[in-house]
Amino acid sequence: MTQHEQKITDKPSFSLSHVFSVALAAMIVLSIGAYALRHQPAPRLGNDCEEQETPTGDDDTQAFRKWDKPLVALVLSGQLHGYVDPCGCSEPQYGGLIRRYNFMQSLVNGGSTKKNEKWNVIGLDLGELAHLQGIQAQNLLKFELTVRSLTTMNYRAFGIGRDEIVLPLEDGLAQVWDKKNPHPRPLNVGLVGQNLKELNVRSYEIIGVTPKIGVINMMGPDLRAQLTGQRAQPKFLNNLDELPKALKAFADAGVEIGIILHHEYPKLDKKKVPPGTIVWLQEMERVRRDQALECAKLCAAERKENPRVPPIQLMMILTESTGASFDLSDLAPKKLPTKVVEVGHKGKYVGLIGIYKKDGAYDLEYEPVLMGPEWKTKDADRAGHPIIKHFQEYNDKLQGQDMLAKFPRPSLHVNQLPAANVKGLAATYVGSGRCADCHEHAYNVWAKTKDSVAHFKATATLEKLTFPSGRHYDPECMRCHTTGLAHPGGYNNLVTDLANWPAKPAQPPNPKKVKDHNDNLRGVGCESCHGPGSAHVKNKDDQAIKDLMNPYRVSPDERKLVADLEANPKNKKTVQALRTLYKTRQKDALAANYCLKCHDSENDVNFGNPGHELFDKWIVKKLYHHTPKNNNGGAIPPAKKDGPAIIEDAPPVIEVIEDKKK
Repeated sequence: MTQHEQKITDKPSFSLSHVFSVALAAMIVLSIGAYALRHQPAPRLGNDCEEQETPTGDDDTQAFRKWDKPLVALVLSGQLHGYVDPCGCSEPQYGGLIRRYNFMQSLVNGGSTKKNEKWNVIGLDLGELAHLQGIQAQNLLKFELTVRSLTTMNYRAFGIGRDEIVLPLEDGLAQVWDKKNPHPRPLNVGLVGQNLKELNVRSYEIIGVTPKIGVINMMGPDLRAQLTGQRAQPKFLNNLDELPKALKAFADAGVEIGIILHHEYPKLDKKKVPPGTIVWLQEMERVRRDQALECAKLCAAERKENPRVPPIQLMMILTESTGASFDLSDLAPKKLPTKVVEVGHKGKYVGLIGIYKKDGAYDLEYEPVLMGPEWKTKDADRAGHPIIKHFQEYNDKLQGQDMLAKFPRPSLHVNQLPAANVKGLAATYVGSGRCADCHEHAYNVWAKTKDSVAHFKATATLEKLTFPSGRHYDPECMRCHTTGLAHPGGYNNLVTDLANWPAKPAQPPNPKKVKDHNDNLRGVGCESCHGPGSAHVKNKDDQAIKDLMNPYRVSPDERKLVADLEANPKNKKTVQALRTLYKTRQKDALAANYCLKCHDSENDVNFGNPGHELFDKWIVKKLYHHTPKNNNGGAIPPAKKDGPAIIEDAPPVIEVIEDKKK
């Protein structure tokens, strides 16, 4: 078992003591406001979506379309972190391996070049391809998908970075090593291990084009020290010894342009430089560039000793930004030939380098290219698309390995939290059909919404997708397209004995019952927001349970506003009052703790923009379902002075804390 599997296992490893400690923790937190509460789970499995930065920069010009044909073009990428597809489901989306292939092919076949000239295009990746959160088995499959896609795109090398080491490296490489096609070559100068050479790892790669290009990947001292303490226990030789050896090999092979991929996570004083602050970001970038400068100086010194050593004209370094460098920047002093570039996170950008020869020397043109909607695959090209074929194989493997069954359920919904010193679960999921028995109007609002992307249709939306098909076997997608997948008793997790949870039943549940359970939890149903409802079904008049299931009760004033709007939809005063109210809710806890679990700024890039505000989604589309008396939910509290909305703190989602996390 890897270190990562210990952190988030393929199967929950709860004990009753954990449940009791969580219950106690909840009481402590509610009284003193600090402990392990998670108010907003990641919208996808893995927190990267919460790092959203809107792509910036002028992508309209796409100056590369006006370039003369280069001797060779390099497509630079890095820090993908497992984002093989754009993170969300609404346009405009950015990134994805399929779009990257389409862009590169447009250069190869001349579709986007000056005079439709066909370019020689080679890919280089800085590294950090791997995804480290979630299901370990899926992370390995995703790494395989990524490397095979890079092979298809004519990538010649990728750097072994922190994420590849932690994956762990040997498990990842064992899936993709192909003696007949050793590219892209995994690189890391100074990394040694018993099986690494057999798995195709090298210190450098020489690319036999004109001009001949040599690529080295290396790690800085702080990152090496951090990784040495990891369970993977990588071993490194001294950079000062190994880098000159690689440079000599370049000299002997007649390499004319040198490129270094440089990885570093500087160790900073957290007291002086608090993580996540602007100062922290600036200091990270400064230290990385300082180390890149020292590396460039060493290479320049080697070239002075041996003029056949090629100049290091380009260094790719890590960044904390989603965006790519606008241009190549100099390393001080300017007399060094080395330029520095960053390509951002998640594959939203690639860097395009054109190599030209001017006045007897090689010159680099550069442009960051945004992987936006213009690089989507045309419908006519989807069936034979080679990268889509890789994605289809990936989805088939997710189905074959029953990846949904491995989805970790690391948290209890507040409705499920048992009383102190009581074992088991307080509630499980029953499906929206049970809600309809008493709340027929609310159910019909949900089930009969005409919107093509309605919550009711969320699971079916994935099932209908083609090229590739099978997205409904991917837990990362189903997390936001089903009900309760993240909690015990939710989709694909039938709990038949609440009292003895988390103990497994002696016999696995009847397959038909599991299917019926999943059918009941298709789509984003009532319990996605209100929480598991079995306790409410048994005790429909229990006010405490109602309070848990309906914390955002509306006031009489809000009900009146909605009734007035239904009676007179063109009443501007009523419309404005409701719009103002829902802007408040959008900024406050309701949206943050419910809608934004999935409709975050990556999954739903338009959420919160004009025409896509909470008011537009809830009132304009008539998704509200609290008008009839039998849908009141909990007792109506008194209205606030300043407005009709009753905004309360959201019920906490309680994280189950494993012993090693305490």
